[in-house]
Amino acid sequence: MNTLFQPIDLVEHLSFLVLAVSYFTTKMMWLRVAACVGLTLEIIYFSLTRQALTTGLPWDIIFVLINLYEIILLIQQRAQTKLPAQDAVMLRRAFDGLDDPQIAKLLKAADWRVVEVGDVITRQDAPVDALYFVLHGRAKVEVDGNTVAHLNDGAFIGEIAYLTGNAATAKVTIEEKGRLLAFSRVRIAKVTAGDKQISGILFQVLGRDLAQKMRAANTRKILENEELL
Repeated sequence: MNTLFQPIDLVEHLSFLVLAVSYFTTKMMWLRVAACVGLTLEIIYFSLTRQALTTGLPWDIIFVLINLYEIILLIQQRAQTKLPAQDAVMLRRAFDGLDDPQIAKLLKAADWRVVEVGDVITRQDAPVDALYFVLHGRAKVEVDGNTVAHLNDGAFIGEIAYLTGNAATAKVTIEEKGRLLAFSRVRIAKVTAGDKQISGILFQVLGRDLAQKMRAANTRKILENEELL
């Protein structure tokens, strides 16, 4: 019992405690950091007590170096997957359920486009080769020549064609200069094939967006019918 509570042994106990805590974290960065701290405390303990200097100490140093290397890689990956500051809030809201690295991975399947007033994004009954997301601007939706809706920041364009593989159901024309994300059908398929969570969340997001549009269209029809009565 006296040995257990020797002051020098507290360093070893703290080392094991930190390592134990690391097993409960689901964040890889924190797991690596905790492992480095725990192993470093163990190295200090070995150095102070001169125990296992020829076996345990070298291996602890190797494990610390491995974790430090992985931490550097994680930092580099996070730097590469940082979202554009001006669009970060909207992108997180639009793709709720995905973390920043996953959203950044999804953005690799997209081209950033500046659109002008009068630009036609989709044409009714014509093939659609991309899924569009309105970062900023305003667009008009026409079916059979009649304006049925207006799309603003945060709206998707061409989601029905993307989900079904059919031609566009409406003509969409830009009414206010802005910026779009154009997700290539082929490139987005590669991203979603490699990450099932991204695939699932994307379908949820598009389904939710489509449901909101249908609800708005039904509300508009009800109001128009009331005006005719």
